[in-house]
Amino acid sequence: MKKILAKFLVLTLTVLVFATSCLAIVNPKDDPDDTKPNVPEKYKDFYNYPNGRKDPAGTLMITNAINSPVLLFMNSTEKDADGKYNNYIGTVDSLNSIKVTLPEQKFYTIVAVDKKLWEEKGDQAERFSDLTYYSRTQPYSMSVRPTGMGGGGKWYINNNTNYWVSFRKADQSGEVFAVAAPNAKRVLIPVEINKTYDYVPHFYRELKYQGVVIALAESDQMTQADTVIVRNTNNPSLSFTTDIYPASITSTKIKPTVFFTNSSDKTVRVYSGNMQLSNGAEASEDFALAAGDFSLFSGIAPGINVNSINFRSIAWTMPQYVSQSTLMENNKVYKITLSGNGPNTASFTTTVTEEDAESFYSDTN
Repeated sequence: MKKILAKFLVLTLTVLVFATSCLAIVNPKDDPDDTKPNVPEKYKDFYNYPNGRKDPAGTLMITNAINSPVLLFMNSTEKDADGKYNNYIGTVDSLNSIKVTLPEQKFYTIVAVDKKLWEEKGDQAERFSDLTYYSRTQPYSMSVRPTGMGGGGKWYINNNTNYWVSFRKADQSGEVFAVAAPNAKRVLIPVEINKTYDYVPHFYRELKYQGVVIALAESDQMTQADTVIVRNTNNPSLSFTTDIYPASITSTKIKPTVFFTNSSDKTVRVYSGNMQLSNGAEASEDFALAAGDFSLFSGIAPGINVNSINFRSIAWTMPQYVSQSTLMENNKVYKITLSGNGPNTASFTTTVTEEDAESFYSDTN
């Protein structure tokens, strides 16, 4: 009888242990695979929150220049047609940086919003927007500082052109109020009520090579400058609308650009004097062109001598300057090739040919 009772107790204990282990497996609280982050309700529609498009191997570095975390978006802070924030890029901590990977190799408007203020004020929160370029191969960087543009007024921008338009403060301080992509409609910028914002639209023309947008040529249009003002009297919508009309940037206003081909055996960086050149966006200091690479460089002022263009390699003690001498003009593309190989700059040569911008870009668009 004792043996039977002992066997019964052992069997009962075995069943209990098995049942307990099964409960442990099916209990979702103890599920080791349940690693999904607890996303706050306010961020449930954000793309891949909180990481967004962060990528340690990303080629675009975005630095937060203020002492408060910021939310980053592509082009707009508004939801898409599906009610989602698929434009969310990521969150940057105070005075910190992140690297990101974006969907396409092209220009983007990056919008930064103070995270705490966005949670409190939504669309009225202060923000910052500027233009940058995303490349899958070359590193770029930009700094964001969302201060100044915020408030209870609504500034709507309708860009009815095929150009990027940057709305710059008219005092020539370089401050950018907003950036509107080609043909973007009802771009919303929050502004203070009863405050004036004098702006000059700055037009950027996309330049293509082999079908890919690789640079921007720029030009101001004073005829479309204006002052934004939202009054709290006789204006129930508390809004101001800017319509940018179809514009043709005449060829005489397209600043000179350099199309550089590296036919040497060295990886080089490209400068005009001591200023590193880029394609219209802020290039990282790591922007370098390996042997066989090419790039378009813009933002060069007319009247600069082409012999100010120089190339630098860590193998050389001195830069290699373009040997030809000519003043660069608007509506011109200067095709520069660096050739040669060897231990020093004496082994390298440069060639320069000048071409009308219109014919160069029409052939390659």
